Amino acid sequence: MELTCHCGTNSYAFLVATPLENTFTDIKVCQCIDCRLQTGNFASWFVQAPNQPFDIQSVPTTLTAYKINATLTHYFCNTCSSQLFRWEQQQDSEPGAGFGLFTPCLKLPRNHRFTLNSVCSVERASDGIIASWLPGIKCYDTDGVSLTEEFIRGLESIDYPLKGEISGNLGNKDEGDQSNASTDSHADELIGKCHCSNIKIQLSRPTGSQAEKPPFVYSDNTDLVIPNWTLIGQQPPIDNDNPWWIREGLNNSEAKRFLGGTCTCDSCRVIAGTEVQSWVFIPTPSIHLILPTGEIIPWPSRESLINGSDERVNEVMGIYKSTPGDPGVTRGFCKTCGANIFWDGFTRKNLIDLSGGLFTVNGTKRKDWIEWWTYRTSFVEDVKGTSREEIGLLLEKGLQEWRTRSSAI
Repeated sequence: MELTCHCGTNSYAFLVATPLENTFTDIKVCQCIDCRLQTGNFASWFVQAPNQPFDIQSVPTTLTAYKINATLTHYFCNTCSSQLFRWEQQQDSEPGAGFGLFTPCLKLPRNHRFTLNSVCSVERASDGIIASWLPGIKCYDTDGVSLTEEFIRGLESIDYPLKGEISGNLGNKDEGDQSNASTDSHADELIGKCHCSNIKIQLSRPTGSQAEKPPFVYSDNTDLVIPNWTLIGQQPPIDNDNPWWIREGLNNSEAKRFLGGTCTCDSCRVIAGTEVQSWVFIPTPSIHLILPTGEIIPWPSRESLINGSDERVNEVMGIYKSTPGDPGVTRGFCKTCGANIFWDGFTRKNLIDLSGGLFTVNGTKRKDWIEWWTYRTSFVEDVKGTSREEIGLLLEKGLQEWRTRSSAI
């Protein structure tokens, strides 16, 4: 088995006997709040490591170690942010035991395929998060107690707080603790954050104003809605009055929303270190950064991010620029905890993708702010015919079923 980050700086080979044991192919999915905020996505995806990749007392200089809590550490690439390893301290175990491999960067031997084993910490996400999009997969709570499908479906109907997100340094605070939650007076602001809180993002609700539309904000059609293989002449033109990135309110509410979706393209998978990347498309006029000092600044320009000209931002945000396999793209991540933050393309103007997991502090998909696209997973073709095909097929099936259930609630 081979584990390689996107930029190639980190590459590991593991000698294993074939056919592979299930422990190396059955993916465990964890959607606890720590994994959501540390990856910037809805969950972390991993399998057991065949052996110890390195001495935990001497971490390779090309990796950043981030201690999530007293017993769990994640390791990611300094350059491209690919999530590579997790190490969980285990009582009475051999030194080096407890290593896991994040599967998005893992290549299996020929003729082997990944399968989804289970989703854990499901109760830590009040509306089910990604567990409700993976039908038929075994689900467990944090203590390892099996949860029924009826339990998962019940989570989806909960009218969880629409009062804004928890502010401040979360640490290991349970997302059910609303002591620091925003009040109704801040209903038009949504706060997202990475695990270490060095990067916090403040969103203002879209209004449909001209500042959020062409020509100031522009993008071609997104593959999420219009597959990239659609001929140019068959693609709908961008509606300047009702662009695709501004959506109608939930249940006919006057409060407009952003568009969110899932992606399984090879680049997002490996760079973000997640089998399913969650993106929310947001005009930059709606985005402000909250710096560690508490200062709130407008979202930096693409040029400023690439050049590192704002030292305040450069101290906390890592930038990974386009590569031959990912042309014209700029991505950002937290330098401290490794959370995936944003995607920006050269054909875009003042419109970026932010990682959806950053906004799940309260354990919800924030349907009051985000319309999740359920008709397609972006670039799902990248996984078809590969070792991870089951993930894409199951996700699209789960999204369609969730759409049907949601319309009935």
